[in-house]
Amino acid sequence: MHRNLFSTLTTIVMLAGLSGCQQTTSEPAADQVFLHGGVYVADQEHHWAEAVAVTDGAIVFVGSDEDAQAYIGASTAVTDLTGKMLMPGFHDGHAHVLDGGQTLNICNLEDSNDSEKIRAILIACRDTRNYGADAWVIGSQWQLSAFGPSGPTKDILDEVFSGRPAVFVDSFHHNSWVSSKALELAGIDATTPNPEGGVIVKDPETGEPTGTLREAAMALVADIVPQPTAEQAAANLASGLAEAARFGITAYIEPGMKEASLQPYLEADKNGTLTSRVLISLSPIGLKIAAFGSEIYDLVAKRDAFKGKYLSANSVKVFMDGVIETRTSNMIEPYDDDQSNFNTFYDQETANHLYQKLDKLGLQIHTHAIGDGAIRTALNAYQFALEQNGPNDNRHQIVHLQLIDETDIPRFTELNVAANFQALWAYPDEYVYLAVPMIGQQRVDNFYRIKSVVDTGALLVGGSDWPVSSMNPLDAIEVAVRRQDPATDDGPIHAPSERVDLATILDAYTRNGAYLMHLEDKTGTVEVGKRADLIVLNNNLFEIPATKINETKVLLTLMDGKKIYQAE
Repeated sequence: MHRNLFSTLTTIVMLAGLSGCQQTTSEPAADQVFLHGGVYVADQEHHWAEAVAVTDGAIVFVGSDEDAQAYIGASTAVTDLTGKMLMPGFHDGHAHVLDGGQTLNICNLEDSNDSEKIRAILIACRDTRNYGADAWVIGSQWQLSAFGPSGPTKDILDEVFSGRPAVFVDSFHHNSWVSSKALELAGIDATTPNPEGGVIVKDPETGEPTGTLREAAMALVADIVPQPTAEQAAANLASGLAEAARFGITAYIEPGMKEASLQPYLEADKNGTLTSRVLISLSPIGLKIAAFGSEIYDLVAKRDAFKGKYLSANSVKVFMDGVIETRTSNMIEPYDDDQSNFNTFYDQETANHLYQKLDKLGLQIHTHAIGDGAIRTALNAYQFALEQNGPNDNRHQIVHLQLIDETDIPRFTELNVAANFQALWAYPDEYVYLAVPMIGQQRVDNFYRIKSVVDTGALLVGGSDWPVSSMNPLDAIEVAVRRQDPATDDGPIHAPSERVDLATILDAYTRNGAYLMHLEDKTGTVEVGKRADLIVLNNNLFEIPATKINETKVLLTLMDGKKIYQAE
């Protein structure tokens, strides 16, 4: 039974370095008291409690229902948690919240992998959005599997949007689908070479661009697309923050931000509408990916100007490769289908010196690496930085980690690099099957080695990569436990030996995420003295079948004691 520690609540509080579960009537009344619940403390020992009291945005009591009575006064808001679960707010270690908010406000292709449905959505956007004759049409969220390995062609966009410039980013955000007019405005034709770190997909017979741009080639069009106005950017951020609050996320890392993209965050923090704690991971180059130069050092030198009440920017994002499904991930062994290989965006020597310099500046290095070759290059670069600079508290991480070579699994612990998995991807979906002819079944079977990494003692954190995939942490948490499609109660299992228990994956989204963000003194556990970043779930996750985890709903989200979401 998971509530078998109520009798040791005084010990819990003392372990937190605080006194007094045994309160008296002299205690001042709290602003809010939660009673009769399964309060999941989420500390290292996975303790439980019955009640929590909050005053001025801080947790002032964690203990028993009986002792909580001392905190209830005439003006105290009391919440009955019977049958529910209270826990720390979720921490998302990798979420594109600003971009995700924009996907809610533009032509959204709804992650569809059906080309006819996509066409219907495009037509509906054309007919309802009243695009001007020369207006840019901007959209996102098409699936690679809808169009095959060569990607979609410009013809559909030309037909539907009558020659307007149009650009649609895929759900992975590693490919753009563009119209003929967009290619023309960007100066892309049959003679245009691939940019460093990118691919302009061309017709094998005519040599003409087909309308699909991969990785750094996306920037050729993205750089000429009109940027959102200040009002649009603020609305996009507000939409993204509302989505985060709905899913119980009270802290997240926003990766890959240019200086121009920071303004809505700075304004929201200043005017009190930033409803999450946010660590910005800076990147001045955007989609150019492999073009790091002095501009990164110019940007990070300004990072103190990007700090606020809930905002910090002591992190830098580095792309090490692309994605397996478009053969833009770097592999130790070549791809099986054509024996080609895509290089990392940085050779080892360049990566070593980049990481050493960023590490010496006291920055967290937030690395995108998917293929085993890219992951090894990143780990080697972290090792070089450690050897040159010595140990520090920068708390580096690698994100995605789709295919890790066996010999590199222990290195996360050895190098003190956090492993940030998108656990939602760790079940047999169409993308897992799509990779089989590219790299073979054996390598596919080794995707997302979550338990293997955890068993070495590495710090496990979780991230959604929204809007690439669902922002809901409970979707990913269920997959981490089951390794099956969270939309079904059965079905194929991907690498069942890599399942982790519920407490382990909850650690990733609470205490571990807070540590990664340097927030462990404020959030991540339900302990006296920490800020009241709390969520209430309609079910106790430990008392329901694993197949019901992602059906659980967030009823209430508090950040700093303020209600930022309440279910109807």
